Amino acid sequence: MSAKYRPDIDGLRAVAVIPVVLFHSKISLFGGNLFPGGFVGVDIFFVISGYLISTILLGDITSNKFSILKFYERRIRRIFPALFAVLLFATGAAFVILLPGSGREMDYFGTHLFGATFFYANYQFMSEAGYFAAAAEDNPLLHLWSLAVEEQFYIVFPVYLYLVSRFFRDRLGIVTMAVLLVSLVYSIDLVRVDANAAFYSTPARAWELMLGAMLAIFPRQGPMDQRLAQLFTATGIGFIIYSIVFFSEAMRFPGAAALLPCAGAALILYAGQTNETWAGKILSTNAFRFPGLISYSLYLWHWPVLVFYRLYAITPLSQMEIALLIGVMLAAAWVSWKYVEAPFRTRNVLAKRNPLFAAGAGMMLVSAACGALIGYGDGLPGRLPDQVIRILEAKTDWPKIERCEIVIPEEAGKAGLQTRICMIGAHNPGKATFAVWGDSHAESMTPGIDVAAKRAGAKGILFNRHGCPPLLGYDMLGNDNEGCPASAAAAVAHLAGHPEISHVFLVSRWAFYAEGVGYKNELSSQGFARDSLTKSVSVMENRKVFERAFERTLAQLQSLGRQVTVVTSTPEMGWNIPDIIARARIFNRDLEFNLSEKEYKDRQAFVTEVFDNNKDRYNLIFIRPDEKMCGDEYCVVSDETELPIYIDDDHITNSYSLKLSSLFDPFFQASPVNSTGRRAAGQ
Repeated sequence: MSAKYRPDIDGLRAVAVIPVVLFHSKISLFGGNLFPGGFVGVDIFFVISGYLISTILLGDITSNKFSILKFYERRIRRIFPALFAVLLFATGAAFVILLPGSGREMDYFGTHLFGATFFYANYQFMSEAGYFAAAAEDNPLLHLWSLAVEEQFYIVFPVYLYLVSRFFRDRLGIVTMAVLLVSLVYSIDLVRVDANAAFYSTPARAWELMLGAMLAIFPRQGPMDQRLAQLFTATGIGFIIYSIVFFSEAMRFPGAAALLPCAGAALILYAGQTNETWAGKILSTNAFRFPGLISYSLYLWHWPVLVFYRLYAITPLSQMEIALLIGVMLAAAWVSWKYVEAPFRTRNVLAKRNPLFAAGAGMMLVSAACGALIGYGDGLPGRLPDQVIRILEAKTDWPKIERCEIVIPEEAGKAGLQTRICMIGAHNPGKATFAVWGDSHAESMTPGIDVAAKRAGAKGILFNRHGCPPLLGYDMLGNDNEGCPASAAAAVAHLAGHPEISHVFLVSRWAFYAEGVGYKNELSSQGFARDSLTKSVSVMENRKVFERAFERTLAQLQSLGRQVTVVTSTPEMGWNIPDIIARARIFNRDLEFNLSEKEYKDRQAFVTEVFDNNKDRYNLIFIRPDEKMCGDEYCVVSDETELPIYIDDDHITNSYSLKLSSLFDPFFQASPVNSTGRRAAGQ
């Protein structure tokens, strides 16, 4: 069995890499991503890789030339030079562009650099934001997850192939098919319960590589019927095009969905073994072969080039900028292929094995040392001016609320997602007479409420869970939010058991839960929900779910005899305010990021309508932070010292929450929840 050169495979590589690049670049058509399923290009790569490497390995095994050292020498020559060139570039760019601090961009970069060096970055990303999450777009090494999957697979697979071929040769195909099916079933099952793990996990992806291996284990020995070959390739191309055009990041992937692009690639590879087809001829043309030849370098370079420029630009990229960036990616990939990849692969550089292994080990050690230095050094904050560091300190200005207990113990392992009760307000022996119920916005608003309550001698509780609105029967889609209905039910049960709590503040990021999507630069963040009447997943349907849940919650609280005060949303900025202010200062950019009052009202329009519709029926009281945060034209993002009042794009800082405490003074001074026993005006 020989690894005969097939130009159509280089063309197929182009079919894999180009959609990935365009998907990440967000090339749009009529406002939508031109290739919403372009991410399936990685799956096509896996099938190609499994086929080619298995063909080479089986050829060596059959001819008694198999050597594990020879295999890893080929992998080092193929993978290391371009990879470490990109890591060197990324480290330099990160030093200039990324922001420092524990748990921030540069800190994460150091951790990911270490993981990428030793090819386990996929498991790092598995425990962090999902591949399609908004936060992932600022991770310049995110794309190296696929390289980690491949290299982990190839630690085991050559040995597996050698041993099974030697001792169970007649059963190699059966055993490999069995392993493939186990991996596929695992992927299909895992994507239902943990889509993030299914996306990054090597065992859940192994079947894609083994599908390519099966083509090498059972190669065609002669041409097939030409009409059948044409049908296979046409079907394969159709599968791939359908996946690229009609798949999206909203679907569960990989799992069963990945079968379509992988089967498409397999059909093309299989038919092209012994037949010349129309698809093979097209894929063999220079228009496809050239991008295919540089596909590895293009894949490595495209993402960091895009991420670092986007961070430098701060403002959204125009389609023209994106087009120019794609040109830069292609140029970098060509230079990398010609002057970095090719010399090592053709043995013009480090021709002997031992020096090559030594150089590879040296590169890994240097890269790992840089990653450790950056990670343990909190992203090296000393490289930036003191004013920038003060701006970034806003990101950690979060309330430190004590006297808390976990309400739902089984969620205690999910950091930040526990349902909990905290005592706030006056420290007196009496019982709590008011409650603040909500999500992380309730927590960020609590310092101001706490101070106002203490001034009035009132004692209360905070009942909250991050990512969950104070709404009954509002079931958010997504693994992190699966506990929201239980959390809301627990809140109402607590109120029912404590009749002395006469007043409830509802605090939340209302528009996000009503619309089901993030705002501006955060649009890729989704929070769609469902209830028993949900028919589909969309913004319009989500609004109906929100409205029903809000009315359901008010009705339940009214039946318990509770007075409700709704705290309207703080303005969502759509940008991570400390980051963009800091970066603008670093690059001496004079940019304005204030949100207009009109934009704020437009974002809250549907929520305001729902509030108004229920105001009289449920005797609602409203407290509006925007009255202090927004003037005649704009909503502020920084205080009088030019420091941010947000820790991110929508949560206010602890310091600014304290400045909003006066909003709550009229309520506590006239409310029955304090020691005076007077009722609030209008009740």
